[in-house]
Amino acid sequence: MWNSFLVDKLTSLGYTSLLIDDCVFFRGNIIFMVYVDDGIFLGNDDSQLQLAIKEIQGLGLNIEDQGHPADYVGVNIKKMKDGSYEFTQRALIDSIIEDVGLKDAKVKPVPAKVSQRLHAFMDEPPCNLNFNYRSAVGKLNYLAQTTRPDIMYATHQVAKYSSDPRQSHGEAILYLVRYLKKTRDLGLEFTP
Repeated sequence: MWNSFLVDKLTSLGYTSLLIDDCVFFRGNIIFMVYVDDGIFLGNDDSQLQLAIKEIQGLGLNIEDQGHPADYVGVNIKKMKDGSYEFTQRALIDSIIEDVGLKDAKVKPVPAKVSQRLHAFMDEPPCNLNFNYRSAVGKLNYLAQTTRPDIMYATHQVAKYSSDPRQSHGEAILYLVRYLKKTRDLGLEFTP
């Protein structure tokens, strides 16, 4: 209901949603992205952005202008000197490392063991490592889809076994999280 209400309000102001992502709206040079109840305006003219916010507020929507989006939905956004943007999720990476118990672990330089192919491993015992397998997969998936495409393949491989994870699947998650820790420690936890 909330989405329908918001879409009606935005279309009344002339916004159109993208065909490939109905949570992204545009009007002229302004882009408005919505994530549940958070939104972000993008544009190259601050006065146009301020006017767009006032128009939406004028429709009775209680929105706040919280300034530059340095941190949006857990993604830290930093403008670089060359005009590009750096997107990081260090807090989420730290949370995943803590969840799986690798805070003080040694780290690996690659995201997955290419010599071992994951399969069902029905002859192995169930995963009995000291972390919640599904929770770790969920966090890894969010991270992969928002700022870390380099872990997408490995994350999808471990996600396939969420309903019945075996010891090798848990070890694959540990290997992947060691890689995250390594890239974090090297300052490479961003997508340019």
